[in-house]
Amino acid sequence: MNTHSVEFYRTKIADRFYDAWRAARRQGQCAWVTVSLDLPRIDILSLADEFEDIWVFSDQGTQSVGVGVARRWTYHGPQAWADWKADWDRLISEKTLPSDLQVGGGVAFSLDDMGQTKPWGTFPRMAWTLPAILLQSSPEGIRVRLVAEIDGNLPLHPVLDYYHELLDKISTPHPVSNAVPRLINHSSTPSRDQWNQLIIDAVNTINSQQLSKVVVARAVTAIFSDNVKTSPILHQLSRRNPSSKIFALRLQSRTFLGATPEILLETQEPFVSTMALAGSAPRGKTVTEDTLNSQALLRHVKNREEHEAVKGHILNVLKKLGCTVEYPSEPIIKQLPTVQHLFTPITATLPPGSSFWSVAQALQPTPAVGGLPPTAAIEWITQHEPFDRGWYAGVIGHVSLKGQGQLLVALRSALIEGQQATLFGGCGIMAQSNPDDEWEESQWKLRSMLEAMDVWEQL
Repeated sequence: MNTHSVEFYRTKIADRFYDAWRAARRQGQCAWVTVSLDLPRIDILSLADEFEDIWVFSDQGTQSVGVGVARRWTYHGPQAWADWKADWDRLISEKTLPSDLQVGGGVAFSLDDMGQTKPWGTFPRMAWTLPAILLQSSPEGIRVRLVAEIDGNLPLHPVLDYYHELLDKISTPHPVSNAVPRLINHSSTPSRDQWNQLIIDAVNTINSQQLSKVVVARAVTAIFSDNVKTSPILHQLSRRNPSSKIFALRLQSRTFLGATPEILLETQEPFVSTMALAGSAPRGKTVTEDTLNSQALLRHVKNREEHEAVKGHILNVLKKLGCTVEYPSEPIIKQLPTVQHLFTPITATLPPGSSFWSVAQALQPTPAVGGLPPTAAIEWITQHEPFDRGWYAGVIGHVSLKGQGQLLVALRSALIEGQQATLFGGCGIMAQSNPDDEWEESQWKLRSMLEAMDVWEQL
């Protein structure tokens, strides 16, 4: 890979954009232009605070970042999935863009207005962005793709200035401080007493056979002495959670970020993979304690029942869609830094003519974050939880135009705006659940974000 400075590429970019502009004027319609560049390796996670519009996905093997907006799609309400799939099909049918370009974005836990706005405000229920600049890391450097939709009836200079400004910001060194501002105060919604009553209500609903499982969540709001930077948190999450997927998406001055262990769908059409991830236990302080906790989790009746219910639902969804599925008969243990889960990997082959987006819609939200039966559980959650989950427990991901990518369940996450961070964690409630155990489990799940923000000991 031959890497050069941004300055080296300015003439190439201008020439390609002017060619597209002239073509658009001749044809009387907008024209797409793409430009490929190779830049020296940079710290991609350090870019998260530099742009108003950015999405970031990172794990130990790859990093993908979308900066700026070439085209954005936003949706609200129950028709969001149908509208998005129609827009996706139109984009693919244009056949004017390279198939390895990616869209990034996500979907809220519920597409309907949940009656609460805090802390999400007007954050869209679904949004996907084709970025102005796509960056992908490699051992040699950064592969950069500029994407622009050129209108021949408008001046080109503002467009060029926009892309040059984005590239200049990308190539400028961004020192990263590990410091997080001082914590001023914090609160939990629901409170501990409200949580106890919420779990009792959930268990009573289950015992009345209206539900077999429901996931109850908490939102912890932390106020800091200064604006919270997201780059230090992403670096901490990356170091502390090597087996999780690190993500961040910034929209409307808010950043939603986290380190999730759960993949909703990994797609390389016609093949997809997903997982049942349900049933939890804490990590041990010693190797012996850790092993004992794992063995106890595998034998634990409530956790096994919860896991089997989630797995069974996912398998039923895939089979109803005509997929051929493969999976192990027994769950294994998936260990994370602060918690361990029962885990069953599931692979499937899509039937001819089927779309991975249809599979994602059918799976989301999974019983691991909603409950069973799914519709009744979501209705219970919207009626009883005293806050809007927003994108927490929804879907966030990045997918190429050839249908290859990852859609993640947005867990172990937080929403940051200015001096405020709202952290989310939830627990699967079954008939055997009790409030104290579930509160403790929610603490395990909040811990990865709390540690990344250096406030675990204070909360």
